[in-house]
Amino acid sequence: MEAKTLLWSQSSSAPLLEQFMFKDDAADTLIVGTGHFKTGQRMPAEGCSTYGMREISVILEGAIETTVGDHKVVLRAGDIVTIPANSLQFSHFLEDTKLVYIFFGPRKLAD
Repeated sequence: MEAKTLLWSQSSSAPLLEQFMFKDDAADTLIVGTGHFKTGQRMPAEGCSTYGMREISVILEGAIETTVGDHKVVLRAGDIVTIPANSLQFSHFLEDTKLVYIFFGPRKLAD
């Protein structure tokens, strides 16, 4: 067993902070991290991002408008979102926001 206290980035230019990565030959990869964003911030700053792993984010504080492909949703504290691997996405932060993200998928995608 491993236990950790979540840490939060204090830098608006680097709001994501990876906390933990688990990989082994017999399992998928699991990455857990935190995000701390300021009102008005956009992620990424321009264009869209995509990740080779499925993403789950849990909104702990604040509000975020996330666009994945042609779908747009406003998420608030207490909401959870899952985004399929390789989806084009971007987010605009409507309030100061803290979230926990989890990426998971086949090991080969995270190497």
